[in-house]
Amino acid sequence: MRTADKVVSRAVLAPMAPIALLLAGWWGSLPAFGDSPAVAALALSGLAIGIALDATVLRVWLDSLFAMRNGGLLLVALFYSIGMYGFFMGFPAFNAAIGIVGGYVAARRAAIMGWPRARALRDGRRIAIVMTCLLGALCAATAWMALNEATMGAELSGMLGLSFVVTWPMIYAIIVVGGAGLLVSQYAATVFTARWFAPL
Repeated sequence: MRTADKVVSRAVLAPMAPIALLLAGWWGSLPAFGDSPAVAALALSGLAIGIALDATVLRVWLDSLFAMRNGGLLLVALFYSIGMYGFFMGFPAFNAAIGIVGGYVAARRAAIMGWPRARALRDGRRIAIVMTCLLGALCAATAWMALNEATMGAELSGMLGLSFVVTWPMIYAIIVVGGAGLLVSQYAATVFTARWFAPL
């Protein structure tokens, strides 16, 4: 495995424990402590524990991204998909990047394992299908929330600095055209990435 592969593996896997424990400390303590400073302290404690785990117990695991089976990769993708969706407050466009990384991982895993190009392309297509379906579910959730928000048109106008109010037909068009475009773009970009980096 090349140095660049180790860098990618650690960049993907290392944040998982700190982020998960940070969120566990934050959301887990909210019911008991409310807006008390103890919430921040527990969240930061979770972050510190996650970093300590990466430096000790999980150190070897951090280099295992390209050795994972598809099920393990799916769990990693789910973790980042949910996290990114929440971080951007239900705006799913940035989630497409996760599928593209998945295409890269499929290609480099085949090269590292000595698998033929055909397998890399097959795995790339499978990852593209799964990630596009996942992105589709997130887009559907966003559409549902948007259509149940009575003032969505005014909110979009204000958020985008528009001089006109976004109408409901415009919102439907954004959901259908924008969502379809995003899904097609992610699928195509993921397959292209797998092809580009697949072994010859």
